[in-house]
Amino acid sequence: MQKITGSILVVDDNAVICQIMKSALEQKNHQVTLAANGKEALDLMETGFFDLVLLDIMMPEMNGFQVLEYMAKDPELAKIPVIVVSADSQIDSAVRCIQLGAEDYLMKPPNQTLLHTRVNTSLRKKFLHDYEEAHRAEMA
Repeated sequence: MQKITGSILVVDDNAVICQIMKSALEQKNHQVTLAANGKEALDLMETGFFDLVLLDIMMPEMNGFQVLEYMAKDPELAKIPVIVVSADSQIDSAVRCIQLGAEDYLMKPPNQTLLHTRVNTSLRKKFLHDYEEAHRAEMA
């Protein structure tokens, strides 16, 4: 399987979880930025470029549901795939996240193999979609 690397925003108010995911992702040569809450994450998304967001649900200031709702309303942010990584094991929360646009839902702390597999799959899909859009624009 081809290695894919990208710019990933990890959003979680738990500093330990942030560092665990950051270390795991950097071992696979991803560029990782951390945000402690949803508001900080949106500020970073407005000023920077990210290929993928790993998003917690239960956070102060602005929770993950609110972030997903905001991203869905912004055409540029809606293009960024989101994998929710949460301690909330309620199936209703997972369904709601998917309905709001999340690509996947992983339980916290995520299994490292599953995390890398889902990140790789999400990045591959995004890069293929970006390539298709660029090709369509070129043809037009």
